[in-house]
Amino acid sequence: MKIRLVKEGVFPIKENIAGEEQLPQTGYSVSGTIQGEGKLAGTPSLFIRLAGCNLRCSWKAFDGSIDFCDTPYSSHNLEEFEELEVDEIIQIVKQNLHGIKHVIISGGEPTLQNLAVVELAKELKKLYLHITMETNGILFFPYLARYIDLFSISPKLKSSEPDKEKIAKMSVPIEEVLVDHHREIRKNIESIQKYINYCYTKDDYYGDFPNADLTRRADKDFQLKFVISNPEEEDEIRDEYLALLNNWENKDILLMPLGSTQDFLKITAKMTAEMAVRNRWQYCPRVHIDLFDNKQYV
Repeated sequence: MKIRLVKEGVFPIKENIAGEEQLPQTGYSVSGTIQGEGKLAGTPSLFIRLAGCNLRCSWKAFDGSIDFCDTPYSSHNLEEFEELEVDEIIQIVKQNLHGIKHVIISGGEPTLQNLAVVELAKELKKLYLHITMETNGILFFPYLARYIDLFSISPKLKSSEPDKEKIAKMSVPIEEVLVDHHREIRKNIESIQKYINYCYTKDDYYGDFPNADLTRRADKDFQLKFVISNPEEEDEIRDEYLALLNNWENKDILLMPLGSTQDFLKITAKMTAEMAVRNRWQYCPRVHIDLFDNKQYV
């Protein structure tokens, strides 16, 4: 089964599928990079980035600065991509692990290719790898969730909705129909709750829970990672997400400052950190931007 990836979608690698050595995109002498965000920030990892997304995120910070999805080449501006068979992806991963235990399936939005990602995840688990799947939480598939260790869910707030001002600043403007589509589908509380519930049961049940004490599974975890651009998003997170969700703890709520460059992070980082401390949530750094700025594929 084939999977559509961005160009050089398995990264950073030192050895390509033909067994030829190359300089990894990081510039390091070894394959792999660090997970830059979330509970596993700092962990040596390989990435598998899928092409295509069902959202078109763009943001406007409190000072008027506009920023876009930090991986537009996998969503907004999908011009270059490659299609690889699952066994080809696995071969590349095997050749570049060298002790790495963590793989991140990212995008774009991986759940759009859910059947192919199931096959990929099955094969990755045979290598005894920990799998993180990064998702916007709109779609949930139990047959895929079975093979994922960490659900990294990034629900999109109102500030992510594109509008005429933001579109005018895009290098490749999006169609108006995609603006309405984004607004209509960006929030799916029921789907997010299913991801959370999946981390509390051992029988693959993911529906509603009764009011009872529950025990977290040792083999599943989740994080709700919110991109922060404005102070009023504090109330939006509490009232329009967390108040409607059950079975989360403060350690599961991560606030990440808006910014795809080091300069932009200077605008939003302090505000985001204060918001996290005030609510006893977690501040989520963007270590890859600290290290590589906005360099692609790292």
